[in-house]
Amino acid sequence: MKIQRIAIASLVLAAAGLTACSSTSKNNAEGSTTTGPETTVAGATVPPTAPPATNPPATNPPATNPPSTNPPAGHNLYDQVNGPSIPGHSDPFASSGVLGNGVYWVIYNGGETFTPDITVYQAFFGDECDDAASSAGDTCENGIYVVESPSRDINDLPFSADVNLTVVDQFTQLHYWITPDELRTIRASSPSVDNAPDGVYANFPYLMTVQNGQITKFEQVWTP
Repeated sequence: MKIQRIAIASLVLAAAGLTACSSTSKNNAEGSTTTGPETTVAGATVPPTAPPATNPPATNPPATNPPSTNPPAGHNLYDQVNGPSIPGHSDPFASSGVLGNGVYWVIYNGGETFTPDITVYQAFFGDECDDAASSAGDTCENGIYVVESPSRDINDLPFSADVNLTVVDQFTQLHYWITPDELRTIRASSPSVDNAPDGVYANFPYLMTVQNGQITKFEQVWTP
């Protein structure tokens, strides 16, 4: 009988223990927030992450000067200018070869825009006109004596880039600045602008100044 009581008591205690364990397990299952242990993999590397993009600092555009509204230095087409300074005589010339530095009396025959076709003469003016004409058994007319022979035709002597080219109005005897292109234009037809003087082209001769193989002055001379 005593053994039976001990066995029953042991069963009661075992049942109580099982009940307590069951209650604890239930509470853990319902209210637990514990996560499982973290694990790391040996040798794993975290890929680098790019820094956040940043915009470059704003910069002002470089300062620019406004375009110039002033006209280029120099003359405008048909600006009135002074006439040429007339020497006592134009320079003599060789019949061939390079035309040397000097001032020459020429007739303009046309030609290309920057290489005019010209005929060169020697001329005498003022007091020298009388002496030269008398020596040749001729007379000085209107203060100019032109030696007809020798003469020389040239068509390969260029205008310089800044040539001083002028024409004379046959009616007023005033002088006007033009360009080589305009010289060709008025010889072929008429001036390229409406405000050109009426009498700017006549076949008057020119005083031509040559420096270093280029025409630096081509100035028309009014003659009676």
